[in-house]
Amino acid sequence: MKARGGMLETEMSRNFAQRRKRAARAQHFAGIVVNGLLNLGEGAHAGHYNIQHRSMQRRCIFAVEYDTAMLPDLPQDYYLDNVLTLLGHVRRVYADILDPEQLAFLDTFDALDDDARRLYVRLLNRNGTWFRADKLNYAEIGDLAGSIDRLVIAGCLATDGDIEPEELLALYTRPELLDALGRPAELRRLRRAELDAVLADDELADFHRQLRQLNTLLQVLRQDDYELCQMLFFGNLNQSMTDFVLRDLGLYQFESYRVDPEHRPYRNQLQIHQHWLIHQLELLFSFCDPADSQAISEVLDYFPDDIDTDTPAWRKSERLRHTIARQLERNGEFDAALELYRRCPLPPSRERRTRILAGRGETEAALALCSEILAQPIDDEESQFAASFALRTARRHKLDPPSTAADALIEHQPPVIELELPPRDSVELAVVEYFNANDSEPGCFYVENSLFNGVFGLWLWDVVFAPVTGAFFHPFQHRPSDFYEPDFTRRRAAALARAWGEIDSNRDLAEIVESRWQSKHGLMNPLVNWPALDLDLIRFALQRIPFADWCAIFERLLQDLRNHRAGFPDLVRFPPAGGYQLIEVKGPGDSLQKNQQRWMNYFHDHDIPHQLARVTWQTA
Repeated sequence: MKARGGMLETEMSRNFAQRRKRAARAQHFAGIVVNGLLNLGEGAHAGHYNIQHRSMQRRCIFAVEYDTAMLPDLPQDYYLDNVLTLLGHVRRVYADILDPEQLAFLDTFDALDDDARRLYVRLLNRNGTWFRADKLNYAEIGDLAGSIDRLVIAGCLATDGDIEPEELLALYTRPELLDALGRPAELRRLRRAELDAVLADDELADFHRQLRQLNTLLQVLRQDDYELCQMLFFGNLNQSMTDFVLRDLGLYQFESYRVDPEHRPYRNQLQIHQHWLIHQLELLFSFCDPADSQAISEVLDYFPDDIDTDTPAWRKSERLRHTIARQLERNGEFDAALELYRRCPLPPSRERRTRILAGRGETEAALALCSEILAQPIDDEESQFAASFALRTARRHKLDPPSTAADALIEHQPPVIELELPPRDSVELAVVEYFNANDSEPGCFYVENSLFNGVFGLWLWDVVFAPVTGAFFHPFQHRPSDFYEPDFTRRRAAALARAWGEIDSNRDLAEIVESRWQSKHGLMNPLVNWPALDLDLIRFALQRIPFADWCAIFERLLQDLRNHRAGFPDLVRFPPAGGYQLIEVKGPGDSLQKNQQRWMNYFHDHDIPHQLARVTWQTA
């Protein structure tokens, strides 16, 4: 049981080790032209980057509580089965658009025997690219020496590669290094980092050759091919084989949806290459000195200009472009930052442009941009920024603000009930106790975002998991990859129309929600927090909350799934006389957040009953 309980932590450690390895190799990307990766044109050139070595501290927070006694036993080589699943998925979905080198990698792996596969996967997932053969010890690998030989023949390992002094020294412990040197007194006093600094000197080439000959050293090859397969499977290089373990241990359960050549996210080689390039540029940027604007700007020289807006690479490239623009802005490179922000359609690019223009004294241009935002805001947050910034700036400079700014900032003041209650750890539960104690029957519940999101998610289930091209990379997604994108509903317009057509009353909605509760219970869904939901409460809510109110709330959620799924009132109350109330609770010194205020405005506009409960604590 202890081994089973530690299996997940072991797998996560492998994940972070792989990230460290990947980041270290990214340093070698500096100054290298992307040979054959993309047709970047004659203008592509090798940049000179100021790469800063940083210690990469990783923290893993595993939020799922589990009982190790309930975890299933997994075979020793469970990791091999998972890699076979990953590589099989890549071949099944992408074989017709893979480069010959990538297909050759899959063929090479398939041709290996199980022991060689186990060893190769073990080394691929470890930190570093060099290993000592005498330090390898895996109980599930019966023929270790033979596996090494077969991997060398297959081109997966090398024993004669060039190794840097720093990598070579890292393969030996401090006592081993001192023994190899005859334990000289002047070196015994040095700490490990100081010893490495001394021994890495190129003048000690003879010592390096001596170390090289002490043991058989193994260099892992074709790591990029393996990581490219991971990118094709997961859609990124942040996830890892940990997701397989979560599934195998039964901690996460996922919906079944279609991932096949017809609906695959990557439709040709160019899209694969572009996404891979953006990943490498992201790593390169992470190792640039933040204060070195020239190095940061040169990362942009490699950005492809022809990325399809309906591909994974486009979304990632826009996020990276915005991150680079923000750093250039911090460095005072305002012209370069403005140009990058103009090319980024995603928020908060227009906000950053507005602030830069105002900061440089271009007040009228800043106000004009605020007017543009107010005319066509991407989301409520952007609109609210433009209105408040325009009014404040116009007042300061004695100019006329945009005509729509004042209207955009009108905030509804919700009805307020003042409560003085006995102190509790939770102010929300204190209000629940107050209403339940004063009503003739308990009818107040602490639900926050869970109730409306949950009912909405159960109703929208088939839309969320609809077979849309590019939505799903692999079988372990709790939401489609474009779930938070502005065009999520547009791409599912037909499925969404069917969903609306299925409900005309609370009874219709209740039937769908209850059916999904029974058939989908426990499956991951970005809107459904199963532990926080209660079916009896849902049934009661569907009896008391009018159908028009459900529809109004659903409509706002669909406008902006990322931002509108938060900010719901803390409590729902069903008074004994009928109806319902949504109650936001604020303790001493607390006030409404912006997203909560926006929901209050919406409730007011749609006649949805709501209230603000302000609590002060009773004193002895």
